[in-house]
Amino acid sequence: MKKFLTALFAAGICASALATTYTGTLTTTAMGTTSSQQSTITLDATDGTYTLTVPDLWIGNTALGTVVVENLAPFTAGNITLLYADGNITVQAGSSGTTWQGPSMGEQPVTMLARWNSDNMLVITMTLASMNATLTFDNTGDHFQLPNGNMEAWTASSGEPDRWHGFMSASGSYAATSQKYVKLEQSNDVHSGTTGNYSAVMTAKKILFVIANGAMTNGQLNAGSMNAQSTDNHGEMSSTSTNTDANGDPFYMSLYAKPDSIAMWLKYTQGTANSDYKASVSAVAFDGSYYQEPYDSEYACVAGRAKDANIAASDWARHAIAFDYDSYAANNAQAKAIFVAFSTNANPGQGSDGDKLYVDDIALVYNARVTSLSYQGNGIDGFNPSTTAYTMTLDGTPSAADFAMTVQGASAQTGTAIQTTADGNTRVVMVAVSGDLLTATPYVINITGSASNVGDVNGDGVINISDVTALIDLILSDGTIDSDMKSRADVNGDGVINISDVTALIDLILSK
Repeated sequence: MKKFLTALFAAGICASALATTYTGTLTTTAMGTTSSQQSTITLDATDGTYTLTVPDLWIGNTALGTVVVENLAPFTAGNITLLYADGNITVQAGSSGTTWQGPSMGEQPVTMLARWNSDNMLVITMTLASMNATLTFDNTGDHFQLPNGNMEAWTASSGEPDRWHGFMSASGSYAATSQKYVKLEQSNDVHSGTTGNYSAVMTAKKILFVIANGAMTNGQLNAGSMNAQSTDNHGEMSSTSTNTDANGDPFYMSLYAKPDSIAMWLKYTQGTANSDYKASVSAVAFDGSYYQEPYDSEYACVAGRAKDANIAASDWARHAIAFDYDSYAANNAQAKAIFVAFSTNANPGQGSDGDKLYVDDIALVYNARVTSLSYQGNGIDGFNPSTTAYTMTLDGTPSAADFAMTVQGASAQTGTAIQTTADGNTRVVMVAVSGDLLTATPYVINITGSASNVGDVNGDGVINISDVTALIDLILSDGTIDSDMKSRADVNGDGVINISDVTALIDLILSK
């Protein structure tokens, strides 16, 4: 098998062999057909490089075989480790009992980017160009998402969607009263284009002369007062709470990376039409200690907030709400948990009897949008975010520190590697990775050397006797020699400017 590349730097990898297996979803797309299956990927680390193995791979109806990509040198993007490859492999035979086509197909061009974090979440994207096929593997599950955000699981005896809660699971002195009237229920009213069958609907109810807003949260509701405006009526979340819902799940959701926005589909109808009444959505990233909403004070535990308290009555529509982290930067709070709340009215006690808010397909969005690439502080000529391959002419081999990229994404990470390709050329690989690992864009800069200017000591573009005079003057002078001058005057390449370079320069002129 042809070796892919050698990176000029690598993350600290144990020199002894270490194999790690990851089980997750492998999705293949070829000729417009997509299929998914459970698969186990192996990463073997030996002497600072990795070997990645995808066993028993099928592309559509073709039994391809086992894909092995060797000699992968790692580099880092924050807490994420990256492996990038672009070269040829020979597919190996898979398990016995199947006639595998890959070994007879010869060398196959493969492009691959693997990335994983300290939580052992792994995502791989791979392209097999000769088969016009793409592969994606991930074991992230709902690690970076809100469990049951699609509202399809309703196994709780309370009748509430799993991991989401209304008044049936509420605490507080008036919880029993609220449970009789204010409902959170399953609905088969769903938006067009969804792959699910259900949404959640919360309904406001007039109790005596008070409107009790319909509500849903991934925390726990507390009904503590008959006064609708009292902050004793709130949703809350805390990592220290031992309370659990009807399924035995905590009223708590961990957050593993900062999302840029929260998106969901909403439908809002009113019992009595009133354009002044608005529904609301609130999402708060906080350190997990304790948070409640409506809040009784400003919480220093807040890292960021996404809120829309101006949702007008409408049929199904997708809403995306950006998180604001800048306004809470002074808190210096970590984003370890996420509290989300929905209400049929943005103001407690307002609205009308029968107001309904439907919710479906809630998702956290993580960005990694590259806005610029630069070399030694200067922008790469012709940069366009959708163009991922560039060519630069440089003298010598650059360092990773010479390159930088700017990226939009609250938890996005960037990494840069200098690699030597199989044919001996140099390339720079710059990668932007989103916090959930699912979005990763490699930008490749192929480096070509400029025409040699060694011997052109006076810099006039011509190598002749004038350069010999300039070189002798340079040797006899006591002045500092800048790096550019030194590269032209060090004719024999030994790192020292002396009489040997004069001899080498004369030989160079005579040879021309």
